[in-house]
Amino acid sequence: MRHHRKGTSSFGRLLGPKKALLNNLVKSLLQNSRIETTFRRAKETGRLAEKLVTYGKKDTVHSRRQAYKILKDRDLVKKLFDEIAPLFKNRNGGYTRVVKTGFRIGDAAPTAIVEFVEEEITDKKKKKSKTDKAKGAKKPVVEKKKAEKPKTEKKEQVKEVVEETEVEPEIEETPETVEPEIEEKQEDLEEAKEEVEEALNEEVAEEAPAEKEEEIVEEVAEKEEEVVEKQVEEEDKVEPENEKAEEPEKAEKSEEVVDKEKSE
Repeated sequence: MRHHRKGTSSFGRLLGPKKALLNNLVKSLLQNSRIETTFRRAKETGRLAEKLVTYGKKDTVHSRRQAYKILKDRDLVKKLFDEIAPLFKNRNGGYTRVVKTGFRIGDAAPTAIVEFVEEEITDKKKKKSKTDKAKGAKKPVVEKKKAEKPKTEKKEQVKEVVEETEVEPEIEETPETVEPEIEEKQEDLEEAKEEVEEALNEEVAEEAPAEKEEEIVEEVAEKEEEVVEKQVEEEDKVEPENEKAEEPEKAEKSEEVVDKEKSE
């Protein structure tokens, strides 16, 4: 039975591989000040990191050797003792925090972030106890008493303040003051309409030349096609006439050849 025993998780490894895993995680934590891993590994890494910070706060030769035994890196040991440990000079434990981040894609293992707590604790002011208050010398009662002003003077001051802070009655807007405002608004609306109409006319004027140019280009293209079609039709008509003119010449030549053969 191993209920309520911390640090007994093997992570499915033997003792040697398990120590190597945790040492590497702690190295990454010291280098980057925060890492993300599974929740169980994060808790074990946090425990080992807090142990190293405790060594760093002691700052003795023996504690440096114990830290080097885990980290196996002189630069990290120096960073631990010179930079990280002094941040927690006024904190007694709780140097790291573990924050859950959800579940890992693939095997749905719960993941978490381990990071150092960077908030520095300042020394709180000591509260004064009852004995300290009793020790303090009491001031004479005569000094505490102030010269009291007569009540009549206070009443007069209050009346003056009330008279000064009286609010003037608000002037209601009459129809005479409202009509000029309506007329001004109507004028503004008319001006806005005129500006919009001018802008639309300018846009139409800009679009019109472009449309005319497109129409002219289309007409020219149609005329060129008509000319090409006419040329093709004329060529087709000329070819049969040439063939008809060539046929009698060929017939005459063939008759001449036959006559020569007969004469021979």
